[in-house]
Amino acid sequence: MSDYTFLAAIAGILLIGAMSPGPSFFVVAQSALAKSRTHGIATALGTGLGVALFAILASFGVTTLIETVPSAYLIFKLFGGAYLLYLAFKIWRGAREPLVTESLEGKSSGTLFQSFLLGLITQTSNPKTALVIAGIFAAFVPANPPQYTTLAVSIIAFVIDFSWYAVVALSLSTSRTRGVYQRAKTGFDRTAAVFLGAVGIKLLLSKLSS
Repeated sequence: MSDYTFLAAIAGILLIGAMSPGPSFFVVAQSALAKSRTHGIATALGTGLGVALFAILASFGVTTLIETVPSAYLIFKLFGGAYLLYLAFKIWRGAREPLVTESLEGKSSGTLFQSFLLGLITQTSNPKTALVIAGIFAAFVPANPPQYTTLAVSIIAFVIDFSWYAVVALSLSTSRTRGVYQRAKTGFDRTAAVFLGAVGIKLLLSKLSS
């Protein structure tokens, strides 16, 4: 078991990374506040799976390739940037619309799969996540790692990311927080839209300038 002590350091870095505000936080928060607790958790499930996928890729050196050959990340960056801009536009356009809850309409806006896909695409289109995972493998995984290291790191990455954003979703979907959101919906949604749009533009411009 002592061979796996490096996993504790990896878990700590992953937790800090998950708690750092970024696109994933805004999409989970927006899903939980504007739709439902379940939609927020579905989005968190997508972000967690995205981190786990990057951990698997990192174990095969794929993220190192991304770091050294930027063109290898072309599709992800262009698609991710365009998608975040589209999402920002939708959120901005609907900022003034009143909050619709399940109790009023009998259903929430959008399917759970759409919310899950939102989290997955947002996470996997973020170059920062890929490079952080690559750095973690380079810094903490030994040259001759013990068996099942990739599986262990992938599971840890998923559990930490999903757990943190599930807590975010649960915290922001209470009746009190939804009441606050209802009163500040326009400002919150437009702030989220500006942030996501800025990230999308940064992704596109970083490619154009590379």
